[in-house]
Amino acid sequence: MNSSIYIKEINKKSFCANIYSVKHFRMIGLVDVNIEYDHNVEQVTLAYYSSSGTNNGKIKGLWYPIIGIKTTTGLFTEFTEYLNFVLSNTTEGGLAEKGWLAKSLFFYGDFFDNSMIMGFSNGSHYEKLLEIGRTLKDLYDKDEFCKINYLDAHLLNEIVTSKKLYRGNKHVQRENYERFIHDIFIQTENSLDSE
Repeated sequence: MNSSIYIKEINKKSFCANIYSVKHFRMIGLVDVNIEYDHNVEQVTLAYYSSSGTNNGKIKGLWYPIIGIKTTTGLFTEFTEYLNFVLSNTTEGGLAEKGWLAKSLFFYGDFFDNSMIMGFSNGSHYEKLLEIGRTLKDLYDKDEFCKINYLDAHLLNEIVTSKKLYRGNKHVQRENYERFIHDIFIQTENSLDSE
């Protein structure tokens, strides 16, 4: 896939979050990053969540990327056509429960290096996605983030798939987000094909 797509930097001041669940304490959040696409830098909002560390070897308090949050039980219909396709092809059984954090893409594929922390994809974006996760943990621990009490599944999904054109961008958020997710998905598929 196009290796000229990469995350250049994170805008730490853009990090906003809210409590998502209390029983297994999790936060959800949004952060703006600059991604270079074919020599053009675009601001893109990414979604993350803080892990409760309760299963699958996830690290408590570390922030992991998600595509969005499932708002209905069953097949993937709440995102864009392309994001629904990706989630349908990376999620076991192609469906999920309402409230599920759509993270399957980032755990999907072969992780060739045992030292890799699962949940940050297995291709060229692994290091940057993990770096963002560690940065968000640090900002959260220092209480250096904005709290959005009304941030929920619907709003988070709406923001990452919006047709908003950020200042200085040539493409809308939705297009940039899908291009980034596409790059991760194709790299993951390629890792499976190379077996």
